[in-house]
Amino acid sequence: MGERQSELRATDGRNGLHRVAVDRRRPVVEELGESSYPYREVEYAYTWGLPPAGSLTSSFLTYLRSGRGQDVISAHGHLPCATPKGLKVCADG
Repeated sequence: MGERQSELRATDGRNGLHRVAVDRRRPVVEELGESSYPYREVEYAYTWGLPPAGSLTSSFLTYLRSGRGQDVISAHGHLPCATPKGLKVCADG
């Protein structure tokens, strides 16, 4: 049976996915950025140069940094890099 990886929020026992403890530390969504769980995923958005102001790309990147965009990222079990907790974690990632 092959290994499957998934987002933290998707590992609530559905589809045979389970959270895995590493050195007896378990990943907990509510502790993102505070726990000592050693594995995390940092997502980056790359552009070829600075996107033009008002472009779809520029608007999307602004949305990701906004409160609402951060709420969506958090709701899916990720730590937004544009938050105080996220800045340190993402810089270390």
